Amino acid sequence: MNEEKQKLSMEFIESIMDENYPLVWVDYRESFDENRDLLQECLKKQSCEELWSKVEDWYNDAEEQVTQEIIKGLKSHCINFHDFDEDEVEAFFEEHDDEIRDEIRERDDSTPVNDLIKNTKDIPVRVEMLSNYDCINTCWLESQGGFRCRESYFGDMIDTLDLNPAKVKKIFVEKGYTVYGRFPNIKSRDGKEQVSYEDFCQEMENSCCGANLLTYIGIVNLKDLYDAAFKVREVTIPKGNTCGLFSTMYGGGSLIDMELKQDVRIRLDKARKDGYGFRPHLDNECSKYDCSIKHVYGVRDVFFGKHISIVPTN
Repeated sequence: MNEEKQKLSMEFIESIMDENYPLVWVDYRESFDENRDLLQECLKKQSCEELWSKVEDWYNDAEEQVTQEIIKGLKSHCINFHDFDEDEVEAFFEEHDDEIRDEIRERDDSTPVNDLIKNTKDIPVRVEMLSNYDCINTCWLESQGGFRCRESYFGDMIDTLDLNPAKVKKIFVEKGYTVYGRFPNIKSRDGKEQVSYEDFCQEMENSCCGANLLTYIGIVNLKDLYDAAFKVREVTIPKGNTCGLFSTMYGGGSLIDMELKQDVRIRLDKARKDGYGFRPHLDNECSKYDCSIKHVYGVRDVFFGKHISIVPTN
Protein backbone atom coordinates (compact mmCIF):
# COMPACT_ATOMS: atom_id res chain seq x y z
CA MET A 1 0.00 0.00 0.00
CA ASN A 2 2.84 2.37 0.87
CA GLU A 3 4.62 1.58 -2.38
CA GLU A 4 1.48 2.50 -4.28
CA LYS A 5 1.27 5.79 -2.43
CA GLN A 6 4.83 6.60 -3.35
CA LYS A 7 4.20 6.17 -7.08
CA LEU A 8 2.65 9.12 -8.86
CA SER A 9 0.61 8.42 -11.99
CA MET A 10 -2.15 10.02 -13.98
CA GLU A 11 -4.51 7.32 -12.71
CA PHE A 12 -3.72 8.40 -9.15
CA ILE A 13 -4.18 12.11 -9.93
CA GLU A 14 -7.52 11.39 -11.60
CA SER A 15 -8.60 9.38 -8.55
CA ILE A 16 -8.17 12.37 -6.23
CA MET A 17 -9.87 14.84 -8.55
CA ASP A 18 -13.41 16.03 -7.92
CA GLU A 19 -16.05 14.57 -10.20
CA ASN A 20 -16.82 18.04 -11.57
CA TYR A 21 -15.15 21.43 -11.61
CA PRO A 22 -16.99 24.69 -12.37
CA LEU A 23 -14.24 26.59 -14.21
CA VAL A 24 -16.32 29.66 -15.08
CA TRP A 25 -18.83 31.62 -13.06
CA VAL A 26 -21.24 34.03 -14.78
CA ASP A 27 -22.60 36.95 -12.78
CA TYR A 28 -26.35 37.59 -13.06
CA ARG A 29 -25.56 41.02 -14.53
CA GLU A 30 -23.54 39.56 -17.40
CA SER A 31 -25.34 38.90 -20.69
CA PHE A 32 -25.27 39.51 -24.46
CA ASP A 33 -27.48 42.61 -24.13
CA GLU A 34 -24.63 44.89 -25.20
CA ASN A 35 -23.41 42.59 -27.95
CA ARG A 36 -26.17 42.69 -30.54
CA ASP A 37 -23.58 43.21 -33.29
CA LEU A 38 -22.03 39.87 -32.32
CA LEU A 39 -25.42 38.14 -32.43
CA GLN A 40 -26.21 39.74 -35.79
CA GLU A 41 -22.92 38.40 -37.15
CA CYS A 42 -23.91 34.92 -35.96
CA LEU A 43 -27.27 35.29 -37.69
CA LYS A 44 -25.60 36.52 -40.87
CA LYS A 45 -23.13 33.62 -40.92
CA GLN A 46 -25.71 31.14 -39.60
CA SER A 47 -23.20 29.88 -37.08
CA CYS A 48 -22.46 29.94 -33.32
CA GLU A 49 -18.69 30.05 -33.88
CA GLU A 50 -18.34 33.81 -33.32
CA LEU A 51 -20.32 33.59 -30.09
CA TRP A 52 -18.30 30.67 -28.73
CA SER A 53 -15.05 32.39 -29.60
CA LYS A 54 -16.08 35.62 -27.90
CA VAL A 55 -17.18 33.86 -24.70
CA GLU A 56 -13.92 31.93 -24.62
CA ASP A 57 -12.01 35.22 -24.87
CA TRP A 58 -14.10 36.84 -22.13
CA TYR A 59 -13.59 34.07 -19.59
CA ASN A 60 -10.19 32.70 -20.58
CA ASP A 61 -8.32 34.47 -17.77
CA ALA A 62 -10.90 33.49 -15.16
CA GLU A 63 -10.80 29.87 -16.30
CA GLU A 64 -7.00 29.84 -16.14
CA GLN A 65 -7.04 31.25 -12.61
CA VAL A 66 -9.50 28.59 -11.41
CA THR A 67 -7.50 25.85 -13.14
CA GLN A 68 -4.32 26.98 -11.41
CA GLU A 69 -6.13 26.88 -8.05
CA ILE A 70 -7.32 23.33 -8.75
CA ILE A 71 -3.80 22.22 -9.68
CA LYS A 72 -2.44 23.87 -6.54
CA GLY A 73 -5.03 21.98 -4.49
CA LEU A 74 -4.12 18.66 -6.15
CA LYS A 75 -0.44 19.20 -5.40
CA SER A 76 -1.23 20.01 -1.78
CA HIS A 77 -3.37 16.87 -1.52
CA CYS A 78 -0.52 14.72 -2.81
CA ILE A 79 1.99 16.21 -0.37
CA ASN A 80 -0.12 16.58 2.77
CA PHE A 81 -2.36 13.52 2.59
CA HIS A 82 -0.26 10.98 0.70
CA ASP A 83 3.25 11.90 1.84
CA PHE A 84 4.69 12.45 -1.62
CA ASP A 85 7.89 14.44 -1.83
CA GLU A 86 7.29 18.06 -2.83
CA ASP A 87 10.01 18.03 -5.51
CA GLU A 88 8.63 14.80 -6.93
CA VAL A 89 5.13 16.28 -7.08
CA GLU A 90 6.33 19.46 -8.78
CA ALA A 91 8.30 17.48 -11.35
CA PHE A 92 5.36 15.18 -12.10
CA PHE A 93 2.87 18.03 -12.51
CA GLU A 94 5.27 19.90 -14.77
CA GLU A 95 5.82 16.85 -16.96
CA HIS A 96 2.10 16.03 -17.19
CA ASP A 97 0.78 19.60 -17.23
CA ASP A 98 -1.19 19.26 -20.50
CA GLU A 99 -2.74 15.95 -19.49
CA ILE A 100 -3.80 17.24 -16.09
CA ARG A 101 -5.30 20.39 -17.58
CA ASP A 102 -7.16 18.37 -20.20
CA GLU A 103 -8.60 16.13 -17.49
CA ILE A 104 -9.74 19.16 -15.48
CA ARG A 105 -11.41 20.61 -18.57
CA GLU A 106 -13.15 17.29 -19.18
CA ARG A 107 -14.73 17.67 -15.73
CA ASP A 108 -15.80 21.27 -16.31
CA ASP A 109 -19.54 21.54 -15.66
CA SER A 110 -19.85 25.31 -16.08
CA THR A 111 -22.15 26.60 -18.83
CA PRO A 112 -21.14 30.21 -19.52
CA VAL A 113 -22.86 30.46 -22.91
CA ASN A 114 -26.16 29.14 -21.58
CA ASP A 115 -25.90 31.33 -18.49
CA LEU A 116 -25.27 34.45 -20.58
CA ILE A 117 -28.18 33.57 -22.86
CA LYS A 118 -30.44 33.09 -19.85
CA ASN A 119 -29.50 36.58 -18.62
CA THR A 120 -30.11 38.18 -22.04
CA LYS A 121 -33.30 40.09 -22.70
CA ASP A 122 -35.57 39.19 -25.60
CA ILE A 123 -34.43 40.89 -28.80
CA PRO A 124 -36.48 43.11 -31.14
CA VAL A 125 -36.14 41.91 -34.74
CA ARG A 126 -37.00 43.03 -38.25
CA VAL A 127 -37.78 40.78 -41.21
CA GLU A 128 -37.30 42.77 -44.40
CA MET A 129 -38.73 41.95 -47.82
CA LEU A 130 -36.17 42.00 -50.61
CA SER A 131 -37.16 42.35 -54.24
CA ASN A 132 -35.71 42.52 -57.72
CA TYR A 133 -37.11 46.06 -57.75
CA ASP A 134 -34.88 47.33 -54.97
CA CYS A 135 -37.10 49.37 -52.62
CA ILE A 136 -39.92 51.92 -52.44
CA ASN A 137 -39.64 55.68 -52.01
CA THR A 138 -41.90 58.30 -50.43
CA CYS A 139 -45.56 58.35 -51.33
CA TRP A 140 -45.10 61.72 -53.04
CA LEU A 141 -42.27 60.49 -55.25
CA GLU A 142 -43.92 57.18 -56.09
CA SER A 143 -47.18 58.91 -57.00
CA GLN A 144 -45.59 61.30 -59.49
CA GLY A 145 -45.46 58.68 -62.19
CA GLY A 146 -48.39 56.72 -60.82
CA PHE A 147 -48.41 53.59 -58.68
CA ARG A 148 -47.73 50.45 -60.72
CA CYS A 149 -48.62 46.88 -59.84
CA ARG A 150 -46.31 45.15 -62.31
CA GLU A 151 -42.52 45.23 -62.18
CA SER A 152 -42.30 47.36 -59.05
CA TYR A 153 -41.57 47.02 -55.34
CA PHE A 154 -45.10 48.34 -54.77
CA GLY A 155 -46.48 45.37 -56.70
CA ASP A 156 -44.27 42.94 -54.81
CA MET A 157 -45.62 44.37 -51.55
CA ILE A 158 -49.17 43.77 -52.74
CA ASP A 159 -48.32 40.15 -53.56
CA THR A 160 -46.44 39.54 -50.32
CA LEU A 161 -49.30 40.90 -48.22
CA ASP A 162 -51.80 38.79 -50.22
CA LEU A 163 -53.79 41.86 -51.24
CA ASN A 164 -56.15 41.91 -54.21
CA PRO A 165 -54.57 44.39 -56.68
CA ALA A 166 -57.99 45.54 -57.92
CA LYS A 167 -59.01 46.55 -54.39
CA VAL A 168 -55.68 48.33 -53.86
CA LYS A 169 -56.30 50.31 -57.05
CA LYS A 170 -59.81 51.20 -55.92
CA ILE A 171 -58.78 52.68 -52.57
CA PHE A 172 -55.82 54.57 -54.04
CA VAL A 173 -57.96 56.07 -56.82
CA GLU A 174 -60.61 57.06 -54.27
CA LYS A 175 -57.94 58.97 -52.38
CA GLY A 176 -56.89 60.84 -55.52
CA TYR A 177 -53.71 58.99 -56.43
CA THR A 178 -52.75 58.12 -59.99
CA VAL A 179 -52.32 54.43 -60.78
CA TYR A 180 -50.67 53.06 -63.87
CA GLY A 181 -51.08 49.76 -65.73
CA ARG A 182 -53.07 46.64 -64.88
CA PHE A 183 -54.26 45.84 -61.35
CA PRO A 184 -55.85 42.39 -61.83
CA ASN A 185 -58.78 41.26 -59.75
CA ILE A 186 -57.37 38.22 -57.91
CA LYS A 187 -60.46 37.05 -56.06
CA SER A 188 -58.68 34.06 -54.52
CA ARG A 189 -56.96 36.48 -52.14
CA ASP A 190 -60.19 37.93 -50.79
CA GLY A 191 -60.41 37.11 -47.09
CA LYS A 192 -56.77 35.98 -46.95
CA GLU A 193 -55.19 39.42 -46.79
CA GLN A 194 -52.46 39.86 -44.18
CA VAL A 195 -53.46 43.48 -43.52
CA SER A 196 -56.39 45.76 -44.28
CA TYR A 197 -56.47 47.90 -47.44
CA GLU A 198 -56.99 51.01 -45.31
CA ASP A 199 -53.84 50.26 -43.28
CA PHE A 200 -51.87 49.61 -46.47
CA CYS A 201 -52.90 52.91 -48.00
CA GLN A 202 -52.23 54.80 -44.77
CA GLU A 203 -48.78 53.24 -44.53
CA MET A 204 -47.92 54.45 -48.01
CA GLU A 205 -49.31 57.93 -47.37
CA ASN A 206 -47.09 58.35 -44.32
CA SER A 207 -43.87 57.24 -45.97
CA CYS A 208 -41.36 60.00 -45.26
CA CYS A 209 -38.08 58.90 -46.89
CA GLY A 210 -36.57 56.84 -49.66
CA ALA A 211 -35.07 53.33 -49.75
CA ASN A 212 -37.90 51.78 -47.72
CA LEU A 213 -38.42 48.06 -47.37
CA LEU A 214 -41.57 46.26 -46.27
CA THR A 215 -40.63 45.27 -42.73
CA TYR A 216 -42.27 42.86 -40.30
CA ILE A 217 -41.40 43.27 -36.62
CA GLY A 218 -41.44 41.07 -33.54
CA ILE A 219 -39.47 39.80 -30.57
CA VAL A 220 -37.17 36.77 -30.55
CA ASN A 221 -35.71 34.81 -27.65
CA LEU A 222 -31.96 34.36 -27.98
CA LYS A 223 -32.21 30.76 -26.75
CA ASP A 224 -34.43 29.95 -29.74
CA LEU A 225 -31.80 31.37 -32.11
CA TYR A 226 -28.98 29.58 -30.32
CA ASP A 227 -30.81 26.24 -30.25
CA ALA A 228 -31.26 26.65 -34.02
CA ALA A 229 -27.51 27.41 -34.33
CA PHE A 230 -28.64 30.70 -35.89
CA LYS A 231 -29.79 28.74 -38.95
CA VAL A 232 -33.39 29.79 -39.46
CA ARG A 233 -35.41 28.30 -42.29
CA GLU A 234 -38.75 29.87 -41.44
CA VAL A 235 -40.33 32.31 -39.01
CA THR A 236 -43.93 32.91 -38.07
CA ILE A 237 -44.95 36.48 -37.28
CA PRO A 238 -47.95 36.24 -34.94
CA LYS A 239 -51.33 37.77 -35.57
CA GLY A 240 -51.57 41.22 -33.99
CA ASN A 241 -47.95 42.16 -34.69
CA THR A 242 -47.41 44.91 -37.22
CA CYS A 243 -45.47 45.55 -40.39
CA GLY A 244 -44.73 48.67 -42.37
CA LEU A 245 -42.11 50.64 -44.26
CA PHE A 246 -38.68 51.32 -42.85
CA SER A 247 -35.34 52.49 -44.24
CA THR A 248 -32.32 51.46 -42.22
CA MET A 249 -30.22 53.53 -44.62
CA TYR A 250 -32.00 56.87 -44.15
CA GLY A 251 -33.40 56.34 -40.67
CA GLY A 252 -37.05 56.86 -41.55
CA GLY A 253 -40.08 55.10 -42.87
CA SER A 254 -43.75 55.14 -42.10
CA LEU A 255 -46.00 54.28 -39.17
CA ILE A 256 -45.10 50.56 -39.12
CA ASP A 257 -48.68 50.13 -38.04
CA MET A 258 -50.25 47.62 -40.46
CA GLU A 259 -51.70 45.10 -38.04
CA LEU A 260 -51.47 41.49 -39.14
CA LYS A 261 -54.89 39.85 -39.40
CA GLN A 262 -53.43 36.34 -39.16
CA ASP A 263 -50.19 34.51 -38.40
CA VAL A 264 -47.73 35.02 -41.25
CA ARG A 265 -45.23 32.31 -42.17
CA ILE A 266 -42.11 33.52 -43.97
CA ARG A 267 -39.40 31.38 -45.54
CA LEU A 268 -35.94 32.83 -44.99
CA ASP A 269 -33.61 30.19 -46.37
CA LYS A 270 -34.23 30.82 -50.06
CA ALA A 271 -35.75 33.34 -52.42
CA ARG A 272 -38.91 32.52 -54.28
CA LYS A 273 -38.72 31.98 -58.04
CA ASP A 274 -40.41 35.31 -58.69
CA GLY A 275 -37.56 37.23 -57.04
CA TYR A 276 -38.78 37.70 -53.51
CA GLY A 277 -36.60 37.07 -50.51
CA PHE A 278 -36.67 37.89 -46.82
CA ARG A 279 -33.82 39.02 -44.60
CA PRO A 280 -33.89 38.73 -40.80
CA HIS A 281 -32.11 41.44 -38.85
CA LEU A 282 -31.80 42.15 -35.14
CA ASP A 283 -33.00 45.70 -34.56
CA ASN A 284 -29.62 47.15 -33.67
CA GLU A 285 -27.18 49.52 -35.32
CA CYS A 286 -24.04 47.73 -36.47
CA SER A 287 -22.46 50.92 -37.84
CA LYS A 288 -23.06 54.66 -38.05
CA TYR A 289 -24.73 54.05 -41.43
CA ASP A 290 -27.20 51.52 -40.05
CA CYS A 291 -30.32 52.82 -38.27
CA SER A 292 -32.66 50.87 -36.02
CA ILE A 293 -36.40 51.23 -35.54
CA LYS A 294 -35.92 51.51 -31.80
CA HIS A 295 -33.55 54.45 -32.14
CA VAL A 296 -35.34 56.25 -34.98
CA TYR A 297 -38.83 55.96 -33.50
CA GLY A 298 -37.81 56.21 -29.86
CA VAL A 299 -39.91 53.18 -28.92
CA ARG A 300 -39.63 50.52 -26.24
CA ASP A 301 -39.47 46.79 -26.89
CA VAL A 302 -43.23 46.47 -26.42
CA PHE A 303 -43.65 48.27 -29.78
CA PHE A 304 -42.35 45.16 -31.55
CA GLY A 305 -45.23 43.01 -30.38
CA LYS A 306 -45.23 39.31 -29.58
CA HIS A 307 -42.61 36.60 -30.00
CA ILE A 308 -41.72 35.30 -33.43
CA SER A 309 -41.53 31.51 -33.64
CA ILE A 310 -38.58 29.90 -35.41
CA VAL A 311 -38.19 26.79 -37.54
CA PRO A 312 -34.49 25.78 -37.79
CA THR A 313 -32.82 24.74 -41.02
CA ASN A 314 -32.46 20.97 -41.05
